[in-house]
Amino acid sequence: MTIQLSPTLEKRVARIAKARGIQPKQLVEEAVRAYLKPQTPPRPETAARRELRALLRNKKKTVDFDAALHKARAYARQMEDDNAEFIERAAKRYAKTVDVPQP
Repeated sequence: MTIQLSPTLEKRVARIAKARGIQPKQLVEEAVRAYLKPQTPPRPETAARRELRALLRNKKKTVDFDAALHKARAYARQMEDDNAEFIERAAKRYAKTVDVPQP
């Protein structure tokens, strides 16, 4: 049987064969043999593996803590700005009901 390779692929095969110290023909035979080797049947799935897959399906995505903290702080600042008037009124009402010691 004759196999024709592109010039680029032929150069790569020759380079790899030379590095291994074998003939290019032997390298091509090994590659074809490895390609045609019968595939091993899949291993049966164990109970532990099934349980692990189930746990991974329900796992929460990993969150970048710094990015989440930045987002939460920005949201808190926005909420404070949006409700500044209400917070000020509530603080004044609370100050009237609590005895604050005078300096």
